[in-house]
Amino acid sequence: MFNRPSSGRSTPLPLSSTRVTDPGRHYHRHDARIVPIHRRIASNLVKNPLLAFLLFVLLILSFAWLGGLTQEDERIRLGGGLRVVARDWREGTGGGGLMKGRGKLSGGHKHDQVVLVLTPMKNSIEHIWHYFHLLDTLTYPRHLLHLGVLVSDSTDRTYLRALELADERQFTRRYKGNHYGRIAIFNKDFVPSSGGSADNATAVPGDVGDNIGPARHEFKRQIERRKVLAKSRTWLLNSALVPEVDWVLWIDVDVVEYDADLIQQLLKRGGESGADVVVPNCMWKTYNEMGSYDRNNWAETPESIALKRTLSDEDILIEGYSDDLPTFRLNMASHYPANSTTPETMDLDGVGGCTTMVRADLHRQGAVFPAWPVDHQIETEGFAQIAKKLGGKLVGLPKYYVYHGLYG
Repeated sequence: MFNRPSSGRSTPLPLSSTRVTDPGRHYHRHDARIVPIHRRIASNLVKNPLLAFLLFVLLILSFAWLGGLTQEDERIRLGGGLRVVARDWREGTGGGGLMKGRGKLSGGHKHDQVVLVLTPMKNSIEHIWHYFHLLDTLTYPRHLLHLGVLVSDSTDRTYLRALELADERQFTRRYKGNHYGRIAIFNKDFVPSSGGSADNATAVPGDVGDNIGPARHEFKRQIERRKVLAKSRTWLLNSALVPEVDWVLWIDVDVVEYDADLIQQLLKRGGESGADVVVPNCMWKTYNEMGSYDRNNWAETPESIALKRTLSDEDILIEGYSDDLPTFRLNMASHYPANSTTPETMDLDGVGGCTTMVRADLHRQGAVFPAWPVDHQIETEGFAQIAKKLGGKLVGLPKYYVYHGLYG
């Protein structure tokens, strides 16, 4: 039995000094709902219209910068401002100095020659990344380098990939402050499709799409193949050559190695010999072997001159196929391997296109790549005949090598 107080009433509990108006919020917190963060942000934006407007504008500008609201082709291809280019080629004016403002841009600098690198391509998707990578390794001032690529008669993504690689170098942060002076990418077919014609080119059965491996070097395909290539080179030259250019460097897309100072070396050696066309010795190389590749760099001999006297005007000579068509010429490739008697330079009467530096003014005078025989030669060797008729000097470098893919 419990003892009750004498009053018969229970003693009341002391009151808290803090008044609780809603005990439920202390003892039932698990019933409270957590507002998601996106709703809280939305609520704040509704309460602050100015902040919402500024955030909207920022999103629009960011999206436009990434290219989402603009047409990429128009924004990139048509970028840049209008300008006036002036160049004075008259005698006594410093050899065609490029004018900038009131003074000449060229002259007085260690490297002031604008070099245009030109390459015709066909089904070159397996080579094109390395091609651009090698150009990036060149130590010649990037702003003085122009690039021109013509893709033709291709069945792969060479053209689209060329555009991607060009845009990467001109419009991405990776190359910021180190862009090329100019890059031009063209696409044009020269071999007619079945039942049609393209620029009066003669169709070569099986040639379109077959640009890999040794098959394209078969003797029976050379004349028609090189006629098409001659048109491609001349079209590319006329499309890409702008007044600023001093030299044109032709490089095959499947060249696999050259020195980082290739351009400086060719300009230096060409200047020392007074050359208008400078050609290194183009070789092929594997990890343990090396041999001659481009056999279109040659000099006439008494025997080869005598052979030409027996030919009709339309006959075409193709170099490098002695078993099918001996020409009796002295080939620069025969100087490999070099020895103590190998000359540093040799005068040439024919050149190839593996890697060839040409003074731009020689091209401007009319030295193009004929698809018709000029002194029994077409394409690069035909160009050499025109260059000589215009007074150009062609010089080969037997001991200075660049390297071509073995089956390119």
